Amino acid sequence: MINRREFLKLSGLTLAIVLKDGGFRVVKASQLRQNPHVWINISRDNYLSVYSNKSEMGQGVYTGLAMVVADELDFPWEKVKVVSALAGRDYVDPLFGIQLTGGSTSIRNMYGVLRSASAVMKEMLLQTASERLKLPRSSLKAELGYIHYPGGKISYGELAELAKDRDLPREFSLKKEKEFRYIGKGVPRIDMEDKVNGKAIFGIDVRVDGMVYATMIRPPSYGSKVSKVDDSRAKRIKGFIEYVPMETKVAVVAQDMWALLKAKDSIHIEWTKSPIQDLDDEKLKGVFLKAIKERGQVARREGNPEEVLKNAKLKTSSLYVLPYLYHAHLEPLSCVVDVRKDGCTIYAPVQAQTWVLESAKRITGLPENRIYVYTPYLGGGFGRKANVEFVEEALTISKRLGRPVKLIYTREEDLKTAHFRPMSVTLMEGAVENGKVVAVRHKIAIHPIRGSRGSSLEGIENTLYSFPNFSVEYVPVNMPFPTWFWRSVGHSHNAFVMETFIDELAQLAKRDPVELRLELLNNERAKKVVQVCAEMSGWGKKGKAMGLAYHFSFGTHCAQAVEVSLEKDGRIKVNRVVCVMDIGPFPIHPDLARQQVEGAIIMGMSAALKERVSFRSGGPSTLNFDTYPILTLEEAPEDIEVYFVKSKGAMGGVGEPPLPPIAPAIANALLWGYGIKIRELPMTPERIRSIVNT
Repeated sequence: MINRREFLKLSGLTLAIVLKDGGFRVVKASQLRQNPHVWINISRDNYLSVYSNKSEMGQGVYTGLAMVVADELDFPWEKVKVVSALAGRDYVDPLFGIQLTGGSTSIRNMYGVLRSASAVMKEMLLQTASERLKLPRSSLKAELGYIHYPGGKISYGELAELAKDRDLPREFSLKKEKEFRYIGKGVPRIDMEDKVNGKAIFGIDVRVDGMVYATMIRPPSYGSKVSKVDDSRAKRIKGFIEYVPMETKVAVVAQDMWALLKAKDSIHIEWTKSPIQDLDDEKLKGVFLKAIKERGQVARREGNPEEVLKNAKLKTSSLYVLPYLYHAHLEPLSCVVDVRKDGCTIYAPVQAQTWVLESAKRITGLPENRIYVYTPYLGGGFGRKANVEFVEEALTISKRLGRPVKLIYTREEDLKTAHFRPMSVTLMEGAVENGKVVAVRHKIAIHPIRGSRGSSLEGIENTLYSFPNFSVEYVPVNMPFPTWFWRSVGHSHNAFVMETFIDELAQLAKRDPVELRLELLNNERAKKVVQVCAEMSGWGKKGKAMGLAYHFSFGTHCAQAVEVSLEKDGRIKVNRVVCVMDIGPFPIHPDLARQQVEGAIIMGMSAALKERVSFRSGGPSTLNFDTYPILTLEEAPEDIEVYFVKSKGAMGGVGEPPLPPIAPAIANALLWGYGIKIRELPMTPERIRSIVNT
């Protein structure tokens, strides 16, 4: 939503999208007198502005959404601009029902919506030109920002003012795939120039007049609360303003960043005793190992796996331990908030604008039309920035002080908030007979996200593998700190468990793991990506430690094969990755899609080989990148090959599906190449040496 003053400044033809039950409709923005909202605007000087309801955090969504509009309109790319839409109910994702960037949905949810709106706009321009030129509509052609007619052309901008007074056309046509100018081919990133020359404004760059700085202090142990605060030393620091207690944390406020950090270190806080004061890594693991023995909730059951396993002659079981993971976004959490009596302005690099808006209404007591939420560029998100607790803290501080506040988390304080990818322990049991898998049991004990069973079991409860006897069981583990959505969510741990266990079953049955997958998969698109991945990777090459894994998530089928080598000190070197994906008809921007795939693979590798949140005295002991290392450039694969398999299926996501298969592919390569079975992550040199030595 833009305010009325900004709306009146717009020239030319402006269309909006209005949600209705079961879908959407396209309207002229001028028809919406109460809350004008803009999605697409063509100005008099023939520039196209596309308003994005999705957050740009490096994934290229501004470029992708603008491409869809520019292609359907047939508009020159060099004259396209993207504007970040304000938060508001008018900009919610039509399928999500809220304004949120996540779940690999940005392009697939907005593709049809934006194409339809663009096609309506183009038809309005063609009809306007037909009337103005007194020529039949059939003699006109829309191309690169102009309506061409016999003997000449007229720009969209020249027609825009006339077109805005027209009724919306009842009929319009969409381009056929062969007519696409940009879609499936690619264009320069629309944000590239500003990011290269330093003009791009990220959340941490935002400054407003009169603002002060704030940060948070959290207890060393989860579950502790503020007991007593002594700020006597901080009061001697020039620029220190005050502290704000918030039950389980304390905000510190100062005139500048240097004074803020000094004051933060000077304040002495006494905390109440934590209920998990003595919790460390071993005790934490014990909590989950105890939970896995408890009776859980049965989420899926087919046949009688218990009876088959009881009587089976060839059977195996594996216990998997997967750690809490941190998002490791490079831009620290930050926002600028100005709460006034008559309004509230928020600059927040978030993925969930609707949740920011709801929090702002609750904390300030202001109506929605008095709250403005601007979304600058995000320096990485990965799900973490869908959590808006840091914005709520800034709202509380600004309301108390009556002035603008810039809140910045230190890396250490961010890690103390938790919001990690859940830890889990999974028990897998399986049996084979005559070379075939006859039973599989999956039981997971997990610290669920927001208490949700769904995200805990995704990729397992709806697996595309067919087992004649199969059960899925779920045991929630409650802890006094939160977990949160992490790139690919539950698929990240469930794919590792299922895909490594498939290979252990293949080994037990003396079967090729690729052949076994093709036998078990009940989906032709799934089989195709596995077959193509095996072919492109040269599956079965002698002298190579190779592993393969497949997973379906976010509407996309993904298979990956890797070649690894093992150093004498236990370090794993991933030399080559081959990734094959079926995301439906085509990638909108093939190069950006490949970049997304490569990034997901690197992030998945980092988690698989290096990452783990460690605990001591009831809180995290990994508080920065010195103790929470991530993958470095020299550790990245020399070769990542990405292939897209075209299909007639619905459009799938790109940003998350390539992450889940990489960890099991690496583990499977170690199984077949070195006889090493990986049951716990990360695959650090110390863990590998321990396995080899035993």
